[in-house]
Amino acid sequence: MTIDNATQIEFWNGETGRNWVTHDSIMEAMLQPLGESVMDTLAPQPGEHVLDIGCGCGHTSLSLAGRVGAEGSVTGIDISAPMLAVASYFARGRSSIQFVEADAQTHAFEAERYDMVFSRFGVMFFEDPVTAFTNIRSALRASGRLAFCCWRPRAVNPFMTVPAMAALELLPAPPEMPPRTPGPFAFEEADYVTAVLTSAGFESVAVTPLQQQLTFGRGLNLTDIVERLVQIGPIAQMVRDAPEELQQPVRDKVVDAVKPFYSEDTGMTLDGQFWQVTARP
Repeated sequence: MTIDNATQIEFWNGETGRNWVTHDSIMEAMLQPLGESVMDTLAPQPGEHVLDIGCGCGHTSLSLAGRVGAEGSVTGIDISAPMLAVASYFARGRSSIQFVEADAQTHAFEAERYDMVFSRFGVMFFEDPVTAFTNIRSALRASGRLAFCCWRPRAVNPFMTVPAMAALELLPAPPEMPPRTPGPFAFEEADYVTAVLTSAGFESVAVTPLQQQLTFGRGLNLTDIVERLVQIGPIAQMVRDAPEELQQPVRDKVVDAVKPFYSEDTGMTLDGQFWQVTARP
């Protein structure tokens, strides 16, 4: 089973994309340290040209632009028009940043245009990942480099499992997606990631574990945090589809489950387990 690119485009331009925009600040606060860690590994240099895959609301593109300076450039590409509208607003007046609404699997990139490709959770949704990365590699110079981060398995990520297990006490489990189905956990297997990139023509592929605490909802009370999880987090679809009479009971279950990981100062903090992937064309 695969999820075709057209479905992904519809998904990220619909309710999910709009919800992400609404909750952009809370999501960025959680994910920003992880992206910065991968950027440190990539080590952008002043004057270099960067392609940011799945740039979303543009925060990673802005950070990359700060690293390459005025003589460099950043191109952010994403399929979500709502998110790119936010990105364009944040980057207004920055001539070194441009955003492209397109699918990186099929977009006609200028050949050998970029010194590096970066992505923070933007490369796990391709219908055909080998074709996608072959296309992306064509945009890299021979001396270029690639770095991205992606989720390790759901089971080792409490941010995903703790709220979900609480909700499942009252709700039916959603359908199991086959391994490697396009989505957040498509690249959970390190060997699969290596095989995809090698088949796409990349060399020196390295897939290394990366651990980063995920802090969600700093400054919010516990009830508000759970409401955000219902809107944009790992239980969003499951709870939205629940009968009306279970809406509040499910929320109560999730509040009890995440309470041990909550403090008034930091919000909800849970460990995150990821892969950091690097390669050369």
